Amino acid sequence: MALVCEKGIAGLTLGEVGERAGYSRGLAAHHYGHKEKLLVALVEQIGKDVRDVRQQVANWAPGLESVLGIVGFYVGRHPSLDTTLRALHVLLSESVVTRGAVADALDRLNRESVAILEGHIRRGIEAGNIRADVDPVAESVAIIGAMRGVSAQYLFGMSDASARAVRNALVETLRRGLRREPG
Repeated sequence: MALVCEKGIAGLTLGEVGERAGYSRGLAAHHYGHKEKLLVALVEQIGKDVRDVRQQVANWAPGLESVLGIVGFYVGRHPSLDTTLRALHVLLSESVVTRGAVADALDRLNRESVAILEGHIRRGIEAGNIRADVDPVAESVAIIGAMRGVSAQYLFGMSDASARAVRNALVETLRRGLRREPG
């Protein structure tokens, strides 16, 4: 992940991966065969890392609080300090151009992320803490776009003070937009 953050997809070589791992230059090529297969494995690892961390902090009430917790957690992780999210942004950016198996793996990861948020939104609608007129799929895609957009701003050098304010603003905007008003 660190090499992808440093060099991007195009600049990455399997030889460097083997060396950085403390092994021979040929080990990554032997194990993965080609760079694309290594990058697909990296996308799968990023998905696992995000799922693992999300499970560790997922003590929120079903529905709205779960959605807001996920957003606050994701946006609160500063990607310039978080290799996993930084690598994800590099892969997302470069895969738009390169397409292929890496883009397909990112599409699967994205669909999984949408499905998770969609499930939380549906549970919130059922529990009555999210408005019944919310489209769970459309809202999930919009939320993921907002989270990734804010993370990209961090990568461009947003200050930590601004980052906290933006995180809080996004969470509060979503709270107001999704919340079912009592009555």
